[in-house]
Amino acid sequence: MIAPVPAFRSLRTRITVLYAGLFTLGLVALAITAQLTIRQGARRTAAAELAASGTVYDRLWQVRARSLANAADVVARDFGFRSAVATHDVATIASALDSLRERAEVPRAVLIDTDGGVIGDAGALRGAMPAVAATVERDTVIAHDGRVYRVVTAPVLAPLEIGRIAFIVPLGDREMAALEKLSAIPLNATIVTRRRGAWSDGATSVPLAVPPSRVATLDTADGQSFAMLKPLPGPDGRAQAALLLSYPMARAMEAYRSIQVGLVLAGIAWLLAIVLGSGRLARGIARPIAALDRAARRLEDGERTEVAIETEDEIGRLARSFNRMSHGIKEREERITHLAFHDGLTDLPNRTFFHQSLDQAVARAGRTGEELAVLCLDLDGFKGINDTLGHPVGDGLLRRVARLLDEMAEDAMVARLGGDEFAIVVAEAEDRGRARRLAQAILDALIEPLDVAGHVLPIGTSIGIALFPADGTSAETLVKNADLALYRAKQDGRGGYRFFEPSLDEAARRRRQIETDLRIAIRSGQLQLHFQPIVAAGDARIKGFEALLRWPHSERGFIPPVEFVPVAEETGLIVAIGEWVLHEACRVASRWPEDIRVAVNVSPIQFRAPGFRNVVLQALARSGLSPNRLEIEITESVFLDGQDHVQQMLHMLRAMGVRVALDDFGTGYSSLSYLRSFPFDKIKIDRSFVTNIADDPSAAAIVKAIVDLATALEMETTAEGVENDGQLAQLEQQGCSTLQGFLFGRPLTIDAATDLLRAARAAAA
Repeated sequence: MIAPVPAFRSLRTRITVLYAGLFTLGLVALAITAQLTIRQGARRTAAAELAASGTVYDRLWQVRARSLANAADVVARDFGFRSAVATHDVATIASALDSLRERAEVPRAVLIDTDGGVIGDAGALRGAMPAVAATVERDTVIAHDGRVYRVVTAPVLAPLEIGRIAFIVPLGDREMAALEKLSAIPLNATIVTRRRGAWSDGATSVPLAVPPSRVATLDTADGQSFAMLKPLPGPDGRAQAALLLSYPMARAMEAYRSIQVGLVLAGIAWLLAIVLGSGRLARGIARPIAALDRAARRLEDGERTEVAIETEDEIGRLARSFNRMSHGIKEREERITHLAFHDGLTDLPNRTFFHQSLDQAVARAGRTGEELAVLCLDLDGFKGINDTLGHPVGDGLLRRVARLLDEMAEDAMVARLGGDEFAIVVAEAEDRGRARRLAQAILDALIEPLDVAGHVLPIGTSIGIALFPADGTSAETLVKNADLALYRAKQDGRGGYRFFEPSLDEAARRRRQIETDLRIAIRSGQLQLHFQPIVAAGDARIKGFEALLRWPHSERGFIPPVEFVPVAEETGLIVAIGEWVLHEACRVASRWPEDIRVAVNVSPIQFRAPGFRNVVLQALARSGLSPNRLEIEITESVFLDGQDHVQQMLHMLRAMGVRVALDDFGTGYSSLSYLRSFPFDKIKIDRSFVTNIADDPSAAAIVKAIVDLATALEMETTAEGVENDGQLAQLEQQGCSTLQGFLFGRPLTIDAATDLLRAARAAAA
């Protein structure tokens, strides 16, 4: 397992350690190389000295052998000695041997006869003498009983060999010490013998594989040593002992000790210099980087910071780049922060900033006892401007309105919440005076058309106001209640302002409950259709029925359409409800006689929804109802979001054979232009004109004008809300085509409407 590299938090330390480590590795490599070189030099020196000592030994061995052989030859050629050997005169032989031993300065001298007998003191080698006599070597070394002996022999000839004189010289410490003195180096000389496959003297063991006369490194009694092995001649040429010349490595390295010490001291001095130099270099590099690190940390904490530029090298350029980066980051952060809390189009505070600021203002007002007002407003008709003139004009209008509000609100906070919605927080509104004055000033300013990109745009607004703490003690509650007040201001006809009232919150809760219950009613099939008869003027013959939606609530009874239809339109549920009404009305009408029509009111939202034409086609196809028996009733409000789509849809319905009626005629603003531009089959006169037709001449005149207009345009008319005979008489006198009201029948269930038709057919028959 590789040991982990220590982690240093300081760059200066890392640089110092790195450089010091690298140079230390270099010094170690240099020291190892020097040591190996010195060791190799010592080895060569030792080898040379050992070789020289071996050569000296060889010469001394040969000189000693010749000296002993010459001495023995002198005695062996003596006539008297030969005679004594021939006659086996032991006394004479022994005397001659003693004299010879003293002259030759050897411990022992013996005579070996041809039978292997030994005359003289052979000591421990008496038993080995026959083997010596049998060898052809005159100089041999014998290992016996742990000791080593050198035996030099000379033949006794008369004229044939009748015996041998043998000198026995023990090879021990004295002989080795004498040899050591002759060496120029302090080597050790040791006699080793064969023992268990190696050369050994008991303390040192040399493998037999070590080449003779070659320098090797061995472990000896004096430690690791350079050594050379010289086998000594044994009987029959097989060495039984060897001379081991060793040179302890410690002694061999003593000559180089001063060089090693010098290298160590020089290495230490060099390492100190490297450490100091690396530290200084590291400080020079790390100081500006540390300054950059501190500056980066301050920058991370959001501080605007710069570092001093001390050099023109890479670090100096890095510092200059950091300063530019710091400046750029600060600018971008400020821009991002501004964008995060401001609207990109108007540069007003956005919804997030508005709610944060309102939270702070509410908290501050709660501590100080001040009062606040929150004004929520949106622009009337803005969607139509966006759709007809395009978003660039709409964006320009929003910018103009934003500047206007910001100028008028003075020290109040103005925010754009999204789309065409704006909000204003006004302080010191205890008497409602400031909030009221500001709201009225905004209404007055926006009642005038605004010139945007060459377009003169009529624009208005509605405003809802909530007060702190009377209308809420939290920002969320205040905004919600201001929205409720804005919704009521729109319901009241737009172009006004309303303060929040508790009844508005109650109405909002009721609307939410209606929405929840209505979703359940749609899923569970609680909605029903009732049918009110439409009769012909004059004979009251039933011409058709108008399908009317009813909701019998399981707990609150029948809920009037005026309550739940607006909720369905706001939530988009009217599309699903209207589709069901169309299918159900066509299915019921398909069972009636073929001359009876069914009229279905269509919400503007449903009429403008994609796929409305397909819904009509599916309802007719599934029920089998003839298209001319279906009458679609629309109001003028379908034209508010543009006329092109409406006109296209009306033409498609007429092409299918479906009849189209304009409902509540006369209550809008542009009815006459609609009649001229769009293909209607019928005009339905609103009940507001019918109610007073018998008593109010002006109402009768309006009805007369509508009927004449419809006749001129070849359209039918239906008067709604006929409840008495006086109204009936006036309408018949004015020439109205068909009539509808309680006078002829209330809305009936499906079965009741079918029974009414059956009874009318029976009476006519």
